[in-house]
Amino acid sequence: MPFFKTPDGVKINYQVAGKGKPLVFLHGWAMCSRVWNYQVAHLAGGYQVICPDLPGHGGSGCSPGGCDFASLTRDIAFFIEGLGLERMTLVGWSIGASVALMLAAGHRLLVDALVLVDGTPSFMARDGFPHGLPPAVLKRMLKLADADFPRALQEFHGLLLSVEDQALPSGDEIRDLLTNEQYLPRPDDARSLLASLAREDLRGTLGGISIPCLLMHGARDRICPPGASAYMQERLARAELIMFPGAGHAPFLTRADDFNHGLAVFLRFL
Repeated sequence: MPFFKTPDGVKINYQVAGKGKPLVFLHGWAMCSRVWNYQVAHLAGGYQVICPDLPGHGGSGCSPGGCDFASLTRDIAFFIEGLGLERMTLVGWSIGASVALMLAAGHRLLVDALVLVDGTPSFMARDGFPHGLPPAVLKRMLKLADADFPRALQEFHGLLLSVEDQALPSGDEIRDLLTNEQYLPRPDDARSLLASLAREDLRGTLGGISIPCLLMHGARDRICPPGASAYMQERLARAELIMFPGAGHAPFLTRADDFNHGLAVFLRFL
């Protein structure tokens, strides 16, 4: 896989396939770029599909000061600028959706559209925002990550798929894409990023985003409740929402055909 080095010396591993308008896919916490394999195969015939490993994940390094949401977002901005991408669409899943929101709202990047998959402006429930995880749940996850990181990951992986997802014929392949041990993040990086996510509240960015947005969410998501996407749709200037009945936190894998069709239709009309 090729790699890019940021001005701070952080190595960003990425895969790229196809030619045409660039699509940048940003994965979630404790994952890597390979989770987008179904989308790469579907879209590379008409687009340039670029999938980086987020800093601290997969084959990518991390900032010397540690891996948190701010440094991760900054390094991905360096990566996009360094590749000279123009008129790109950002596709972000979970934490990748949060990064995409920040890049669209706060950086001088030529982003023409956002696709936010199982995203949320706040992973933690707050006053006026009941669509996040209870603070006690996040506190327990952080405590468990400190004491027993493999067990914390095991519990996290157990929340990714709904009951319907687990019964799919392709379940073994999907679980391998999500949980293969050779692609796990470094425990310290994953833990520090999770702690910083608990502090993030991006609700204030929504009103300043005027580009077209597609929100895609599993109706049975137990990590980012689907109400989060409905909340964002009401506050983004140009947003449409696709909900996947019965799907958990990874509809791009468990409902790949429907997901890819909905994404392709959205991209066609940009």
